[in-house]
Amino acid sequence: MKPTAHPRFGKGVKLRHDGDGSVMLLIPEGALVLNAPAAAALELVDGTRPLAEIIATVAERFDVSAGRAGEDILDLFERLEQRGLVQ
Repeated sequence: MKPTAHPRFGKGVKLRHDGDGSVMLLIPEGALVLNAPAAAALELVDGTRPLAEIIATVAERFDVSAGRAGEDILDLFERLEQRGLVQ
């Protein structure tokens, strides 16, 4: 997935916040428990926001370099895209 992409969730995929503070990505086969940076990135997925903006926001929120955040988030989104969970 390119930084210019505007990701959105695939069919049947939803983000869920639990009362204990954990965040899960609900998928047709089950659920994926997310770490804080992954949850922060996926909370910004709305189909209109470019991936580059998501990366910049997460980098700022977690006080990491845009390069490091970009590597991790691009890897996350590429894996989710391969499974059809984001488009």
